[in-house]
Amino acid sequence: VIDTVLNRVDSDRFPNTITEVIYQKSGRYVQYEPMYTNRQYQVTVKDSDIELVKSELLNRTNYDVTYFRTGHYTGGIYTSDLFKEGHHYFSAIKK
Repeated sequence: VIDTVLNRVDSDRFPNTITEVIYQKSGRYVQYEPMYTNRQYQVTVKDSDIELVKSELLNRTNYDVTYFRTGHYTGGIYTSDLFKEGHHYFSAIKK
């Protein structure tokens, strides 16, 4: 999920900052739903979470991933399915 945010910031198809990316809406859909349901205020950020973000900033592992969903792949005509991690399904913009 960290990579989806960072890759969107780097892409010319999405906003240019982390804040703009995680709050971006697309019609009635949002990619980072906790930002609109206030769940982010119910989560405790652990030191290990901070270290994961720092690690990804230094050593990116998935440069293509720009979308994720829970339960199934995005399935859009503009995306390619990449991989599944737990209940998260990750996709990329088709090239």
